Amino acid sequence: MTAAGRRIVGIVLTAGLLIAAVAALTAPAVGAPGSTAATTAVKPYPGFEKQYRSSFPIPKKVTGKTYTIGCQNPVGPGNETTTTFCKGVQAQASALGMKYIGLDDGLSIDKQVSNFNQLLARGANAIALYPLAPNALRASLAKAKRQGVAVIGFNVTFTKSAKAPGYDAQIWEGRDAEAYLSVAEMARVAPRGKVVIVGIGAPVPAIKYLAQRYRFWAKKFGLQVIGEQDNPTDDIPGGRQAMSGLLGKYSDIDGVLAYNDESAVGSYTAARSAGRNDIKIIGINGSSLGTSALDDGHVAAIIQVDAVNQGAQAAAGAYNILTKQGGKLPLVVVMRPKLLTKDNLKSATSWAQQLAKIKGGSLTR
Repeated sequence: MTAAGRRIVGIVLTAGLLIAAVAALTAPAVGAPGSTAATTAVKPYPGFEKQYRSSFPIPKKVTGKTYTIGCQNPVGPGNETTTTFCKGVQAQASALGMKYIGLDDGLSIDKQVSNFNQLLARGANAIALYPLAPNALRASLAKAKRQGVAVIGFNVTFTKSAKAPGYDAQIWEGRDAEAYLSVAEMARVAPRGKVVIVGIGAPVPAIKYLAQRYRFWAKKFGLQVIGEQDNPTDDIPGGRQAMSGLLGKYSDIDGVLAYNDESAVGSYTAARSAGRNDIKIIGINGSSLGTSALDDGHVAAIIQVDAVNQGAQAAAGAYNILTKQGGKLPLVVVMRPKLLTKDNLKSATSWAQQLAKIKGGSLTR
């Protein structure tokens, strides 16, 4: 090749590299609204929950007085996530020298009210609970206030207003962040896809809100929500029933956004039975059921909630109030959820490992 020819080739290559560089700088990244390619990781959550603290002040153990804290499991022992929440309360309470009472609400509003009043009658100094219907507890919360009982709520409110009347403070699991991470990952694995939502049959405000945020973020990421159906029993069979109904209505489902691990696994079994192994499914919780489903390739991702620290923070916050440590508590703290995929599953910390750390005397973060 002549010298002139080599100069022309050099100019062309340089121009090509410049064009590629500009394209790389201007192309939308995956994990950002408007993205269509599935190549890079999801960007961190950008929403309003970022403004809140992630923990109450860590209290010091006070000698000479014993306190009792009660934890109400909103579902019962069959739900690993809510059970782990109360285990977190119990582990932190033990580390602080508190006595513990655990009661199961069985997804019943009436039983939740009855259990709350039972804890008051048994002399509990503090109560941690996930209200199924916040207005049903008004009279009980007023009684707790008169008795000087500290009440820490879980997911009482969800929007930018953190005020929860009747509660000393509350803990959010980050419902908006959960929706964002679920949708952002769905947009990565099924870009511009048609998705359905599996929600809960019981009128739990926090999960109804989650469905709203799924729809909000889906629009931002270019996903089309084509249907929604509830899991009537909050378990795997209920999830399968909901997904079977959706498959009967919609033949072009690309993905499923499920509110918990059980619904995600139930959706997988229904899709598999229908010969739809191509559907991408993303659940929320990160229990052993969810992580096993992810490891087996039955779901595309799981959003892991910080269930242990949700409970541990409730106990720490209550102890701060009872011992008058740490000053006035913030109205809300937010436990940050994490996106689990095949790529980072092995490095994720399990709930059992977190519990062991607290039981070993290491208080919450």
